Formats: sequence, structure tokens, C-alpha cells
Amino acid sequence: MVAPNFNSLCKEAELYYCDFLCKEGHELVPEFIIDHIKQCQCCQEQLSRLTRMLSIAQSHIESEEGQISSAITMMLKLHLAYIGKPITCETVKPFLPSLLDPALKIGIPTPITIHLDNCRECSEDLETIRRLNLSRRQLHRLSQLFADEPAGSNISCTEAQNAIPSAVSIVFSETDSEVLKHLCICRDCRGLLYQRREMVLRGLLKTNIVKNKFPCEEVSARDFFDYVIPYGIDTANDQYAKFRESLASHLRTCPTCLAKMQQLHDTVYGIVERTESEVVTIYHIDESAKVKTSVESDDLYAGFPIKVEVIGQKDEVKAEQPVPAIDFAATLKQRISVKKLKPLLKTGAVAAAVIFIAVALLLNAPTAKAVTLSQIYEALEKVKNVYISRFVPGETGPTQEKWVSRTLNIYMTKTAKQCVLWDVASGVTKVKYLDTGAVETTRLSVESITDIEKKMSGYLGLVPFTNMSEIPADAQWSRVIDKSLEASTEDIEIYDLMWAEGAYEGSVVFKKWRFFVNPQTNLPQKTEFSEKLPTDDEYVLESTNIIEYLSGSELQVLLKEASF
Repeated sequence: MVAPNFNSLCKEAELYYCDFLCKEGHELVPEFIIDHIKQCQCCQEQLSRLTRMLSIAQSHIESEEGQISSAITMMLKLHLAYIGKPITCETVKPFLPSLLDPALKIGIPTPITIHLDNCRECSEDLETIRRLNLSRRQLHRLSQLFADEPAGSNISCTEAQNAIPSAVSIVFSETDSEVLKHLCICRDCRGLLYQRREMVLRGLLKTNIVKNKFPCEEVSARDFFDYVIPYGIDTANDQYAKFRESLASHLRTCPTCLAKMQQLHDTVYGIVERTESEVVTIYHIDESAKVKTSVESDDLYAGFPIKVEVIGQKDEVKAEQPVPAIDFAATLKQRISVKKLKPLLKTGAVAAAVIFIAVALLLNAPTAKAVTLSQIYEALEKVKNVYISRFVPGETGPTQEKWVSRTLNIYMTKTAKQCVLWDVASGVTKVKYLDTGAVETTRLSVESITDIEKKMSGYLGLVPFTNMSEIPADAQWSRVIDKSLEASTEDIEIYDLMWAEGAYEGSVVFKKWRFFVNPQTNLPQKTEFSEKLPTDDEYVLESTNIIEYLSGSELQVLLKEASF
């Protein structure tokens, strides 16, 4: 290969490489640049290299068996757009919540993560957010809040302040979503909201009214996050509004929980308003770095083709060539698919270089072919129709059968004595007594519909924790390599999630949830739950779930056979 020896025209032509490769972009390339590229051996070499790298990148992006999802790909693009640029706390802040999303875990050093490695204040902010134990949806909205600017609101402070009483009373149905957004991003207005809530809190403390018993100690930041940070809540189409009222009615009159809400306000906006640290980091691409020997393994980034520069705020910053500015808030508010990445490759040589570097880093990073627990959670979220039969040791048949259709809005269970159908779409429940064949039909109450919808929208009892953030930090996830099991489970991989829980009088119970997973779909075909005491040698099987994933037509046939 001929070593590149750019002259000034080559440097100018480099900006048009992607347009030159794309037929639709040819009209954007000046004629003299096209003529130069066709005749210049250096440019031809560069184009060949870029074509190969884009081909590799595109295959990684589009392949169904690719190791990274479209969401991670876009997050990498956002991170790597800052290569060669000085990174401060303000740059990093919008990325903090996404770094806690298990589905967006990035396993390579990026300009954002290297700042966290070197900035104590940002690392502490990340741990503060981690302790809030927020849901993925809440983390996503928090990222948007950190990225937004007060100037981005079209609502006047007067209009927003008129809505403060309703916001404090948690009556969001009376408040426009844009007004709630303004109350979150405008420092003056959120300060007034805080003061109004503080007045309510003091009033409740003075009256000292004893309320009905409520487990306030169990109310977490996740439970009332939406009331304190209503950024991004669509009040006109809030699908969770019906779940909120029971808790909201308590929060309005409970000084203990209102104090927790004020503390959450201080925590979140303490991060928003925190001043910059003195740490500024710059992430450079250094091809020589990846050939360093293992003797230098104490280097945090050993083996990666990067060089990290840490400077102070007052030091002179010499950044590399500028990267395209990214509207982080706008990008983060969109759900971007893999297919939408293709047009991005036409925006110029720098955008192409970002994708190339991402792939190069990923190819240098250790690859893990095993199914992850987060992949199982994600796969279960997408299930439409499923049949689950539950078995316990000592019983010949299933103790319970369950059919769930998220497309038909139906939930049905069957035990030895009866079959119960909750038809949310029709608003009725039917009970069929198996000994007589008699069927009773009743209207579903609002509370019953709420309960059933919660069951249908969850993970159907196929995972031991309703959210990955609830998994103990010391839990172990490992693949089971057992020839005797593999012989009877062709094309199935087996994984164990093991953890310990406290029991009565300080004792401990060890628990194991075994997954038999189809690695092509990441869906469990069977799960087993076992326990053992510290004095036991082996785990004792408690229950087994057998899972079948059905089509809508198959489920309708089964419902007809149930004779409701």
C-alpha cells in the first residue's frame, strides 16, 4: 500500500469522500475535486480503505447477529463524536443516566467514560443517580432534562407559575406537558415550586395529624420521581395515570414522603446546578497504543488505540480537527433504528470516521458470546402471546397454567378447580368451574383492570426480579456447562442467576434461578427456581415453568376450546 502523501488538494478532497462514494451525493462534489480523486493514487487508496471500513461497520450494524443493538450504536456515535474535543462536566452530564441503563452498557473507553475515570465530581454524580434506582424510562427522561436548556421552553414563567399549585398537588391532568417541562428546566420556576411544596410540608408538620398506617419506609425515589421531575410526562396520553392516584393521595398529606420528595428535588437539581470541576479530558486516537505490550497493563486503557490527555480548566486546550456538533437533546428524544444510521454515513468524512473508530474499538474489545440477563429482560418485553405451565415437585401435572395475550388484551389462568378469563378488551371476567362446567360472568372494576394490566405488562413471573436494578450487586450470572443437561437441550443454552437473601433471625437463604434459553431469540424456554440453606449441600428445586410462545391465532383456538 502506498503511504498517503496529502497535498492541499488531497486535504480538500477528503471532505468529499463520502459524497463521492454515494451516487446521490455526486452533485455535491465540485468537478475539479472529482477529477482530482479519479487521478490521485493517494485519494484512491484512502477511498479503498474507507470503503472497506464502512462495509465492516455496516455489516456490524445491520446484522441480526451483531453484538451491539441500534441503541448502543447510536449511543456510541454520540460518545465518539467528541473525539479530540475537550470534555467537561457539562458535556458528560446528559450521558450519566444512560450509563446506568443495562441495555445501553458500553464496554469500550469513550470520550465520556474517560472523563468519568478522571473526574471525582462526575463519578459521584453517577453514583448518586445509581442510588435513586430509577426505571429505564425515568433514566431516559433524566438524560433529556440534563440536556435541555431553559431557552428551549416556549412557555412563559407567568403561565408556568400559575400551574404550581396543581403541580404541588400532583394533579397533572390539569397541567399542559410543556408547562410541566418549563417547571423542570427554569431555575426560578422550579425554585418557587420547591418553596410551595415546603410550605405545604411545614403546614402538615404543624397540624401533626395522625394518618392511617402507610408503609412510608417502602416508598422509594422511583415511586415519586415523576411527581418531583414531571419532565417528559405526556399529560394527555399518560398510560400510567390510573396507577398514580392511590400513591398521590397519600403523598399530598404525608409529611414524611413530602420531605423525601424535597430531598429528591435537592439531589437532582444539585447535579443540574453543580459547577464545573477543574478536570478537562481529551480523548485522542493513537494507532500505536494498541500494539503496546502487556507489561503496561496497569494502564487503564492498555490495548486500545487511544491516548488520554487530562488538563485543567485554565490550561490552553489544543483540540484536534472539529467534529460535527450534535444536538444531544434532540437525538436523545428520538428512538433511532439501525436503518436510520445509513443516511448518517452520507454527512461527511468525519461522521464516517466516527463509525469506523467505533467498530475498530469494538473489534479490539473482548467479545462475549453468552446471552446476558438484560437481553432476556428485553426479549420478554417484546413477547405478544405466551403460555406458561408451572410445576412443583411431587405433582404429576401443572399446578397452574397461564395464557397471556398482549395483542388480544386477555389474561387466563387454570388450576385444578377452575379456569378464570380476564377479558380487558370487553371489560369482563369469566370463571368456569371445572367440576360442574358452570360459568360466571362479572364486570371488571377499574381496580381489577389495573391489576391485570400490570400483570400483563410485566415479565410474567419468568424472572425473579421485576426490574434489573433490583438484582443484588453481588448476584452471580454464569453459563452452565453440563454435558448431561446439554444432551437433552439441543440448541438451548443454560444460565444460572444466583444470589443470597436474608431470612429470619439473621440467617441466609441461597437462591438460584436457572434459565434454559434459546440463544437465537434470547427467550427462556424453561425456568427453574431452587433454594438451599447454608447447612445444605445441594439446592432444592421449588418450582419449574415451561414456556411456549404462541401466535395470535393459536391463542384464539385455545380460548375457543376453553368453552367460555
